[in-house]
Amino acid sequence: MIDFQQIKIENIAAYKAFYSDSSPIGCEANFVSGYLWDEAYKLRVAVIDDTLVKAYFRDESRVWGYCMPCGKNPRGALEAVFDDAAERGQRARIDYMTSRERDLLEGLCPDVFVYEREPDNQDYIYLSQDLATLAGKKYHAKRNHISRFYRTYADDARFSTIDRGNLGDAVRVMELWCRENGVDPRGHAEYAVFKKACADYETLGMQGAVLYVHGQPVAMTVGSEISPLCFDIIFEKALRGCDGAYAVINNEFAKTLTAYKYINREEDLGLEGLRKAKLSYHPVIIYDRFSAEPK
Repeated sequence: MIDFQQIKIENIAAYKAFYSDSSPIGCEANFVSGYLWDEAYKLRVAVIDDTLVKAYFRDESRVWGYCMPCGKNPRGALEAVFDDAAERGQRARIDYMTSRERDLLEGLCPDVFVYEREPDNQDYIYLSQDLATLAGKKYHAKRNHISRFYRTYADDARFSTIDRGNLGDAVRVMELWCRENGVDPRGHAEYAVFKKACADYETLGMQGAVLYVHGQPVAMTVGSEISPLCFDIIFEKALRGCDGAYAVINNEFAKTLTAYKYINREEDLGLEGLRKAKLSYHPVIIYDRFSAEPK
């Protein structure tokens, strides 16, 4: 069997180097996110003949999906994946592929797989300038929403990027959001993942911000760089009592990210409300994902 291992912080940069695209924009290349969500998704990695192989596990022995190998020898790594799946008594299902990876897989293994688009897993990607300026008619409603927020709170609203001094305020927003939504933070997967991110905030290269009203934190956002071309928003939460807080922190944080051409706001998880919210910001790329089931 393939010797899959957990992602370690010290190996993140080395794993990213396996992607042939020097400036990827999809979440598949964000190993910071992979490291953070390790417990929830059980993502494991291995290097075979200078080629990176990833797999998502159901438990310690069963794989629910392999990823398309990246590196110098994808054909050889795929053969290892087929062997690994057979030894586990499974079929080699390939998941979370980009369209380019789907085409590569079909070229290497013609007529072996049936492909299916995964709409719940597509990334919504935006121009950072669009989110920072909200210029033009299509963003008219967003600008009005933000204006109402600032008219309501005037000088009582404050935006601040995160450092060690106010990281706890971001955690406080997550805790309050959990309570508002009837969730016990102690058993909430996203809360645990966010605490993990905060524990190694600087080491992981995280960036984020907190929005305050009346001196109290009411919204937060945190993410990490996918590449010099694209920044990934991993966490974003706002409290219900401040209408417009989501729009404001989205806009204000985007103003700090204009060195990146793109901002990836990740998938909609198949939630209709979240899908509508993401589409309302007019993504320039909807980054499709595909699965491949052996025939």
